[in-house]
Amino acid sequence: MKLLFLLLVIFLAMEPRRVLRCMGDSGVCRSSCKKNEQPYSYCRNNQPCCLKSYMRIKLFGPEEATDSYENHWPKIP
Repeated sequence: MKLLFLLLVIFLAMEPRRVLRCMGDSGVCRSSCKKNEQPYSYCRNNQPCCLKSYMRIKLFGPEEATDSYENHWPKIP
């Protein structure tokens, strides 16, 4: 019973580690990236935003990806 109480006290005393996420929760802010991760940009705490090597980053939104003239010129009434 004492052992169970001791484990409970130790478990409650431990602080949870908060992980700072970046790139829309796709990346993790770390002081150094793991072997299978690539640094992409920097987080608010000046640590690199580490993304998995297989992650693809979309540079253009859906409205910018089209080549129609509607997105480039204002409409004339």
